[in-house]
Amino acid sequence: MTLFLALTLIFFIGYKCWAGLKKCAPEQRRKLLLKNSLLAFIGIVIALAVSGRVSWIMAAIAASLPLVKIFFGLLWRGLPFIQIWMRSRQSRKGEKFSPNSNAALTETEAWEILGLNPGSSKEEVIRTHRELMQKIHPDRGGSNYIASKLNLARDLLLKK
Repeated sequence: MTLFLALTLIFFIGYKCWAGLKKCAPEQRRKLLLKNSLLAFIGIVIALAVSGRVSWIMAAIAASLPLVKIFFGLLWRGLPFIQIWMRSRQSRKGEKFSPNSNAALTETEAWEILGLNPGSSKEEVIRTHRELMQKIHPDRGGSNYIASKLNLARDLLLKK
């Protein structure tokens, strides 16, 4: 009987939240949905604490920590390339990128892409290019776009 009452209460609260979402303006739906989700999560945690099953939540959180660490590690390593991609995307709205055109890349952008200071030696440019290509080569799951940008940067700096 208690389970039936709990399920009825959950159904009633869910229906009220859904009806409230339908009534509000589209701009407010996101805020209301976030608020209702947070309240539902708090309610679930309280219900599990009362029933003595919080240990399942703690075990799930503890099990997900290594995955979160790996995900943020990969995100941190890819951040410079994501920034380069976003900058180039904003600067070329609608333009097609051709990997063979050196006009699409300035010397300062080439230094930024390779992460070197202007005036670095040719050997340093070659070494840095090789290290970056080993990490993000398309054959190893990297992006063709970023690899071509790295090649363009190397070619531009070695010609100077």
